[in-house]
Amino acid sequence: MNENDLRGLIDIKWNGAILIGKSFTVDGHWNRPVRVITHAHLDHVIGLRDSLKNSGAIVFTPATYELIMEIYELNGALKALLSKKAITLSYGKYLEVNGEVIRLVKANHIVGASQVLIESNGLRIGYTGDFKLRGTEIMNDLDALIIEATYGSRSFKRPFKDSINELFVDLVMDGLASGTPVYIYGYYGKLQEAMYILRSSGVTAPFIMPRRLYKVTSVAEKYCGSIGNYYDETLIELKKLLRDYGGYIAFYHMNKASKRSLTEGLHIILTGWEFYEPIRRRSHNTWTVALSDHADYEELLEYVERSRPGLVIVDASRSEYAEEFARDVEACTSIRSITMPKNNRSLINYS
Repeated sequence: MNENDLRGLIDIKWNGAILIGKSFTVDGHWNRPVRVITHAHLDHVIGLRDSLKNSGAIVFTPATYELIMEIYELNGALKALLSKKAITLSYGKYLEVNGEVIRLVKANHIVGASQVLIESNGLRIGYTGDFKLRGTEIMNDLDALIIEATYGSRSFKRPFKDSINELFVDLVMDGLASGTPVYIYGYYGKLQEAMYILRSSGVTAPFIMPRRLYKVTSVAEKYCGSIGNYYDETLIELKKLLRDYGGYIAFYHMNKASKRSLTEGLHIILTGWEFYEPIRRRSHNTWTVALSDHADYEELLEYVERSRPGLVIVDASRSEYAEEFARDVEACTSIRSITMPKNNRSLINYS
């Protein structure tokens, strides 16, 4: 493998655009024939309007396409243009563009999340996007792996990650037992993960949520299996739910957490930025739960060790810990590791 040949096919721009091959830009806008979106979080959809105007096609999984249509306030003309330029690829299917082949590979992050595998000039280049290790398919036989580093610092380890789900469920059950509502705050995707955790643990209480979150949950149910007993809060009488069920669980986007009313119920804030305690009390009725949809430091390193690519490129456009992680990859695996871009201005991460 000639590293110069590889680096001629890979670049990462300060705006988060991952350039692979000659035809593709991933998770950011650049003037190329095809824009790829790995998942529906804002820092990976950024620049969509520019891509709609300047790219010939937008590639994503069917679920990601539906989520983007539901989450983002695109006007009628932009929605029509997105529908016209959309190419939906299910996991494992491929698309050939100008002699280069792209496949989307399953990632465990939010509904519809994918990794990207591109073959160009006889070289295999993979990009993880955001992921959590369990449930993510490891890409192998790669000449180069581009990997995220949201939690790329050695201090970002969650030794308790296998016990989070059980502790979260216990906390919710304690709240419901008091006969008052339980309020849960998080980002799209993580909220749906929380719903599946609760349902799989036998929690049958009704879920209520705002209309947009209700639509996102409907997409999750379509592609990931039944959630059941959830409602648009504008279409249900909350007092009736309390009478019929003795309690309910209300889900809200993280931007509502700072505006929450603390006059009743139990409030739970889901965050990936907690590494010391699995659950932590913030006030008399507010708790933080360390539920993350990103790999922690150990999982990032494990992905590299299991993938064994020829070259590792750490995405520094979305993380200030890329340089540290690249050094550790080389030290722990002896695999050549670099960061792109240099002198970056990191984007916001959603976890």
